[in-house]
Amino acid sequence: MGFVSKFMGNGNDKADTVKPPESLNSLTDGAIDTLSNVMYVMGQESFPLENEHDPDAFPEVCKAFARHVENGAAIPAYDIPGSVDGSREWSHVRRFFADRRHAEKAFVTERLQGYRGVVDDLVTGLRDIGVQNQTTEDDILVSLSTVEDAVNTGVLPIVKDALSTTISRVNETFAEQKLNYEKQLKELNDRMSNLRQDLVQAHEEMKRDPLTEAFNRGAFDAAVLQSLNMHFILQIPITLLMIDLDEFKAVNDTYGHSAGDEVLRTISECLARAFIRKNDIVARYGGDEFAVILSDTSAAQSAPLIERFLDQVRNTAIVYANDQLKMSCSVGYTEVASDDTVEQLVNRADRALYAAKTAGRDRSVFIAPEDTKQGPEH
Repeated sequence: MGFVSKFMGNGNDKADTVKPPESLNSLTDGAIDTLSNVMYVMGQESFPLENEHDPDAFPEVCKAFARHVENGAAIPAYDIPGSVDGSREWSHVRRFFADRRHAEKAFVTERLQGYRGVVDDLVTGLRDIGVQNQTTEDDILVSLSTVEDAVNTGVLPIVKDALSTTISRVNETFAEQKLNYEKQLKELNDRMSNLRQDLVQAHEEMKRDPLTEAFNRGAFDAAVLQSLNMHFILQIPITLLMIDLDEFKAVNDTYGHSAGDEVLRTISECLARAFIRKNDIVARYGGDEFAVILSDTSAAQSAPLIERFLDQVRNTAIVYANDQLKMSCSVGYTEVASDDTVEQLVNRADRALYAAKTAGRDRSVFIAPEDTKQGPEH
């Protein structure tokens, strides 16, 4: 009787009403048969990894491992001799399987990150082109307005001069736009050519801060650019928060940097509890400053979440050296606008944070994209 029949039964309900326990040999045979098939399938359905000299050789290696599992056959590619007593090199089998799965996971992760990077570059390029087109349109409208003013004078020499100047300016504008397009296309081609090197750098950047376990600055920089692109494509609301610990220097000066580290870890935990969605990005921006990106969330929707975070900080006692430290935070936040650059967005949130601190700390201040001055306090 085969392994499947042993496991599933032979379909005779009366005979199978009471089954005797399987013998140890039966279980061992079934396990070996299953593991052998796993090795075969891994060879047949494997990813063609880029660093393999001969991708077609891997299925054969898997077959060799499968035969080794079945009867202790030799594996020449790994210098494993055939067994004379039926023993197997189980540690080699485990390591072979684990190493391959790790390599395939890294391959898939790298490819996904690569595709996402290319999409981000493409969307960023489209946003830049949109901005340039608007600038070109504005320049042309100004030039046409000059011609219209000249026509209104009714003086032929003035009209001729205005037309000549306008034609020259329009030609220069389109020539400059063409150069910009060619430059952007070259940059995108270069980006594609250097994709592997950029992926390695992105992999290093997308790590967490070892102290707070929040994302680090590199992760934030990548995420905020992706957020701008997401807003540009989908027109979903996205809110950026900049958060600063109030009077943090006094903690370091009074209790030392170990206490400061404990405070940073605690604040990071409060942030993780306040902003719990999978797509919320909580990052340590630098020093005692954190940043949060809330996707598909308007400023109005963010306000109660921010207040919940501030309350958590206020009500959290940080125990250090038999003392209970009480902390507070200041928060500045803003929504993403369609014409924002990363610098404009971060600077606006920073202005809101500065307004919160100068207004007395332990509070949040919102600055809308169209505002040039401090927004309303919350």
